[in-house]
Amino acid sequence: MRLVHLLRQGLQPAQILVLSFSRSAVATLTRRIEGLQLVDAALVEDLRHLAIRTFDSWAFRLLRQNGAPASDLLRNSHDENISLATAALADETQTAVLDRLSIIRHVVVDEFQDLPGVRAGMVNTLLSRLSDTQRKIGFTVLGDPAQSIYGFAARSSGQLTNLDPWQELQTRMGSSLRQVELSTNHRATKKLADMAAGLRRILERRNLEPAKKLAGMRRFLDNLPTSPADSRLGPAWLTRLPEGSLAVLTRTNGEAARVAKMLLGDGIESPPVQVHLRLAGNVPYAPPWIALLLSRFKPRTITRGTFNAVHARAVQEAGDGVQSIPVPPADLAWRRLSLASGSSDGASALDMHVLRERLAWPDSFPEDQDHDEAKVVVTTIHQAKGMEFDNVALLEGKDEGETCDDPLEEARVGFVAVTRAATQLGRLPSTCIYRAPYQWQASSSRTRHVSWGGMVNFQIGLPGDIDPVSLVDTAVHGDAAAVEMLQRNLASNAAAWRGHKVVLRKVSGPDASAKARDVRYDIRLQTGDGSEPLLGRTSAQVTMDLLRLLWDKYHYLPGVIYNLRISEIITLGVTEDVVDSVPEPWRSSGLWLGISLLGTGDFKMGKSRGS
Repeated sequence: MRLVHLLRQGLQPAQILVLSFSRSAVATLTRRIEGLQLVDAALVEDLRHLAIRTFDSWAFRLLRQNGAPASDLLRNSHDENISLATAALADETQTAVLDRLSIIRHVVVDEFQDLPGVRAGMVNTLLSRLSDTQRKIGFTVLGDPAQSIYGFAARSSGQLTNLDPWQELQTRMGSSLRQVELSTNHRATKKLADMAAGLRRILERRNLEPAKKLAGMRRFLDNLPTSPADSRLGPAWLTRLPEGSLAVLTRTNGEAARVAKMLLGDGIESPPVQVHLRLAGNVPYAPPWIALLLSRFKPRTITRGTFNAVHARAVQEAGDGVQSIPVPPADLAWRRLSLASGSSDGASALDMHVLRERLAWPDSFPEDQDHDEAKVVVTTIHQAKGMEFDNVALLEGKDEGETCDDPLEEARVGFVAVTRAATQLGRLPSTCIYRAPYQWQASSSRTRHVSWGGMVNFQIGLPGDIDPVSLVDTAVHGDAAAVEMLQRNLASNAAAWRGHKVVLRKVSGPDASAKARDVRYDIRLQTGDGSEPLLGRTSAQVTMDLLRLLWDKYHYLPGVIYNLRISEIITLGVTEDVVDSVPEPWRSSGLWLGISLLGTGDFKMGKSRGS
């Protein structure tokens, strides 16, 4: 409603910048905007054209538009890019940055309480830079100190300062600030709203020690309705769900991965109830409708008129694929592609090379990242910030009785978990899942979840784990007809194959003397009849990380890896020249359908070296 008010005061959508902490919060805000019951059709259209970004993606775009190579920025951590953006904002000689900020008249910042360290510095520097100009600039900062739960991240990276970001903002802006308290809970039932209000009062009591606040939160959580201690999660649990959406919230990514794996069960296909796993570090994907529309388009530039014709023809030829891959109407699809390409809504033509390059940019397609169709979302409490669910089940932690570094922040984590629910709130005992995998440092830039037992569990599905060209390479699939068949199958089965199991089978190097690092894994769709259609191939990244994991244990690479699943059918795009073994039209278009993987693959350890 604040955004509605700003637009009614005469601001244009391009003059408002909205920044939020996570993609889930951006998706929630976008969904709320779409659900507003407004009579003014023009205002509704203006709301759809607002720029809503995460802090990370906005910093990426600012740096990229300032000349930084996209490849360098994609290799950097989010914090490194944030620091670079802050430096650019603070540098008065960076006139190009000022030019790009010149259109902004109002900044809206959400989840401000979760901005310790570099993000708080970027926001405060941005607001200061805007206020130093002669133009009239306003801003709205929203946040809830009772939900400040990301101090641990700043502490671990050495970025946490003693300066409160709220206090810093007040110091910089002075008496021009106006503070408004929002006290009505519009999300939850009265019972849950009253519970949350009571917990908030405990957290805000200044004369109560943090350890006692945490003890009070734990007593509340202990009294929540709890599943039987001897029950295990599985597909049968999905048959007894309450009405509406449900989130299973955990403390760690490993626990979330284990919960999702157990809910999906042993079946080859995904259960009837869709389960979506959201882990920290998940990267956004390019939605599959882009490849469905443009994978056969070869020219470098596409005009609006040509796009309308391409859209109509692709939808007609896709047939059942349109049901499997929802395609936005031509006007909406063009708008999303224009925004992703950095063009205006009214652009008359798009550069296909620029579009392909920006497919990997953070939040290029924020409207396509939400999972409204997922009945069950499994994620961590921290990742659930900004998200809303009808029902919430909290997985009990195994170490809740131990002391912690910051009891107040730990109490706030419980408060965030409680306030995700709108109608029902319950608890799952820690015994309902098997031991969760731990986080293993695969390289300086990658971590994977791993566990050892009768089988080794090894996470596969990180960015770069799949060779993108392998989805259309005749050197992998045999001939152009096989590539054509795979692309058609991905289009028509996108919905059915989401959550479907795949098998990874080892493919040796070109000759018998090939080294272990040359090994790759064919990704094959698991089927009941054993046909196992070939989908693609893993990259060297998977092989090298497996070697690092197994070498110290004196074991060889496994021949087969089971129980991974397809996460999404996505659009893949390449900007460089592809190999000659990629047939047309994909060699020229540089766009095709691909997959992303999900979960921890299971394998038996190979024969010990020297045994």
